[in-house]
Amino acid sequence: MKFTCLQENLAKGLQIVSRAIPTKGSLPILSNILFSAQDGRLKLAATNLETAITTYVPCSIEEDGSTTIPAKLIKDFVATLPPGTIKASLTNDVFHLTSNKTKTKFNGISADEYPELPSFPEDAKTIEFNPSDFNDTVSNVAFASGSDESRPIFTGVFLNYQSGILTIASTDGFRLSEKVMKVESEVGDFSVVIPAKTLIEVAKIFSTSEENIKFTINSNENLALFSAEDTTVATRILEGQYPDYKKIIPTEQILSASFATDEFIEAVKLTNVFAKEGNNAIKVRFDPGENIIKITSLAEESGEHESELAAEVEGELMEIAFSSRYLLDYLNNIKTERIFFKTRGNVSPCLLVSDNHVDFIHIIMPMQI
Repeated sequence: MKFTCLQENLAKGLQIVSRAIPTKGSLPILSNILFSAQDGRLKLAATNLETAITTYVPCSIEEDGSTTIPAKLIKDFVATLPPGTIKASLTNDVFHLTSNKTKTKFNGISADEYPELPSFPEDAKTIEFNPSDFNDTVSNVAFASGSDESRPIFTGVFLNYQSGILTIASTDGFRLSEKVMKVESEVGDFSVVIPAKTLIEVAKIFSTSEENIKFTINSNENLALFSAEDTTVATRILEGQYPDYKKIIPTEQILSASFATDEFIEAVKLTNVFAKEGNNAIKVRFDPGENIIKITSLAEESGEHESELAAEVEGELMEIAFSSRYLLDYLNNIKTERIFFKTRGNVSPCLLVSDNHVDFIHIIMPMQI
């Protein structure tokens, strides 16, 4: 293998594929990045056996070949090199890298031991996403997924496509985010659950893409695949039945309120200073008579705090306890000037929608104190 490329192109490619490197790999070679020069292109790839990322780096290939190099070592080294031309060659799995003023050797492992990588089918029927819209959607939804590996279905994001409407949702059993997108598709109706961590990485990788993201499903291998420009991400689809979350979405309410987002964020953050000393519980009091909301901390061991903000409140006077962390997760992932709140009671699911995200809803379950 022998090739020449620009430092910035190789550094970018290594940064992309290193997202699939496992923290603790079941096989030593999984800690390596695959370099493969073939058909005039340099392919970089990495996998943790659940997710695989492949990208192609612009370069000049003089001789075909392949090897694998320790991911952290090569990524950090190339990122540290100054901009300029890099020349690379391979001799007996020793990878030689030469720049203007440096000569470096990396001990690799034969590419023959590397797992087989999935590829994006050329004739696949796809859904296409605008990269910016997709990134916004994932940031609105994926944060509500769970982290408990004993309930793997909750660690994923649910994608359901029917008749031109794609619904994306996630829940950890205590909160729920759902966003609806209109998309043009060649595929038939489907429902899949994709690991939230992978979907977040996909959104980041393609966020600056000038091409639409193409998405398809390989049912035979139980894979979901994303592709744009010269990069492909393939991930295992989570098995299991996603919960019927539609049942908990409130269709009527005895209390509704609307309030300025920035004032609410400030109030929750101030109260959270005290709430995080305990169990993150805060109390929100909705007063329709005064048209105000009061937010107070419940952890009295370290002190007390109360914030007040103007709001439009209709219905019954009500006090509801929430996890401040859940509220802040929602507030930090939604960009809106005003929030609308609805609930059937202080122990019922609470619905939050925004003035400029009519296709997005969020639900938080109250805490029982």
